[in-house]
Amino acid sequence: MRSNVFFRPGKVITLLVAVSLVCLLCASSWALAGSNGSQQADVTGESVDEFEGGERYQAGEINILNLSGSYREMGRQYGRLLSKPMQELYQSAIVEYFKKEKGLSSEDMLLAARGLYEFYPRRFKDIMEGMAETSGLSLEEHILLNGLELYGTMSGCSAIFAWDDYTPGGQLIAGRNYDWFDSYTDFAENLTVTVFNPDSGVPATIVTFAGVIYATTGMNAKGLFLELNNALPSGGGLTYTNRVHAISNLMAFLFDYESMEQLDAAMNTTRSNFSYIINTADSRGAYSYEWPPFDLLRRSGDEPGLLVSTNHFVDPSWGLMQQEGTGFRSVERRDNLLEQARKYKGNIDLGKMKDMLDTPLEKGGPTWPDQGDIRTVYQVVAVPESLALWVKVPGFQDWIGIDLKSLFHEQGSEVRGSG
Repeated sequence: MRSNVFFRPGKVITLLVAVSLVCLLCASSWALAGSNGSQQADVTGESVDEFEGGERYQAGEINILNLSGSYREMGRQYGRLLSKPMQELYQSAIVEYFKKEKGLSSEDMLLAARGLYEFYPRRFKDIMEGMAETSGLSLEEHILLNGLELYGTMSGCSAIFAWDDYTPGGQLIAGRNYDWFDSYTDFAENLTVTVFNPDSGVPATIVTFAGVIYATTGMNAKGLFLELNNALPSGGGLTYTNRVHAISNLMAFLFDYESMEQLDAAMNTTRSNFSYIINTADSRGAYSYEWPPFDLLRRSGDEPGLLVSTNHFVDPSWGLMQQEGTGFRSVERRDNLLEQARKYKGNIDLGKMKDMLDTPLEKGGPTWPDQGDIRTVYQVVAVPESLALWVKVPGFQDWIGIDLKSLFHEQGSEVRGSG
């Protein structure tokens, strides 16, 4: 498994070296200093491919796409630069696993996937149509691959945000574990960090599987971070098929909005198709939106400087109480993170955030066991102020840092951390 590095276009340096450089340049980038592990990784960080203005970088085992232009042009770049991983994932996930092993029919899968695609904004369809022009996959195959997360049973995720008195310098640091059923651990070997620099809109990045065009984890060049958790344990399985999917709306929000106030207005204007918890942050603080199809409540945190969210609604005005032993061990994972955060109050830096996310359930953390129906598929840590992400795929790629500021184009990097 690859070890800790920090990636910038053109070079990758170990975190200990990165600390020295960053401290000289900007004292506010304290988050680099807390990383655990500094072993040199065999990563050059150089651009390994380019096409029509887009570039693909290789950071450890993680593909990083840096795309620019119109949405169709970015789609063409994506399709060409990630053609092999997408073809491989289509074969292993769609054909071998869902169709052959699980026995799902092409018709049923396409019905679900088209339910997502048909309600896409025109610009997102442009991305996918552009991908189909250069990837070697047909548009229908892209639609099926894009629906990768629609064919499996939803499971639990965990999120934690610490700032003010909880972090050494008061800077906000966000962490999330993305959990799904076990087969998705294989799919995550094609995890991709995609940076979009559109000719109209705010530059934004999403972290997801190759070929998937929507946001379950993302951050834009104005420092808006968001991530999605399943809220089935509280909101139930009510699903609207005549609404735009939340995961599509979240990606649109990243392109369209520059402040938490704008994002809040968008959330309050938009109805969900299913029950989710959307956790958001900028450099100043974090909020959790508990979002079933029939309502929306925003909570500001568990106490000043700390917000923890798993898969059940916490706002007391719902009048709900999640029972222990139900709902993907949601109560247990949330209680574990709260206990850890309070234990390390004032000392939650990058390294401590990684440690908390990495701690197994049986040892008081949020991470699912290596064996079992539910697994921790990938993990993300974000610092909105410095526009930096760290990504890990357990058992495949250790924590690796990505300097988004150097990948976002100038129009998006002039203002950092929406003020």
